[in-house]
Amino acid sequence: MDAEKLVAECPLFRQIHPDDLTAMLKCLSAREVTARKGEFIETTSGGKPLMGVVLEGSVEMISEDYFGKKSILTVLTVGNLFGETYSCLQARNRTVAFQVRDDCRVLILDYDRILHACKLVCRFHHRMIENMVELIAEKNLELIEKLEVVSRTSIREKLLTYLTRQAERAGSLTFTIPMGRSELAEYLCADRSAMTRELSKLREEGILAFDKRTFTLLENWT
Repeated sequence: MDAEKLVAECPLFRQIHPDDLTAMLKCLSAREVTARKGEFIETTSGGKPLMGVVLEGSVEMISEDYFGKKSILTVLTVGNLFGETYSCLQARNRTVAFQVRDDCRVLILDYDRILHACKLVCRFHHRMIENMVELIAEKNLELIEKLEVVSRTSIREKLLTYLTRQAERAGSLTFTIPMGRSELAEYLCADRSAMTRELSKLREEGILAFDKRTFTLLENWT
């Protein structure tokens, strides 16, 4: 898909006319970046805070502790923002980073120009700010969901809480999760081998069925 269409379909620019969007992107010093799996995306440039929008692929928001252990805070898919929290607070938390999960294209924006728009974009700047607040609220809900999951005391409880939320989001007892086993273990802050054993137990007990990333919560899962 061409870059203009990707940008136009981004939730950040919802209800903004394409003709206005061209002028807005110029004023926001917007630039597209292509990144490969495993690469990190910088959210500062020359000391200036930047904000990103995922156009294609996905990006992991990760936290790394003093000993180098990585935890996935959330997976950012198409349309999601990243870097806006630290740009807003002008905080540089080195333990949080944005790593490419699947080869992606992202739109990088100058955060200061979003907050202090020039006269050229004032007609629709308010609409974009409203869109950004809505997207930030959605991300906060995802992080609250993560907190609910990892606060459970056992791997079994963590798994069932996470899978229940995924089923609710899909509106079906059969659903596909956005992570593989290693990523899921990192998200749950659990040992992968121990998590895999617990998944096998849950299947043996008739609580769930799964094939790769597709899961089904069975009748006696509650």
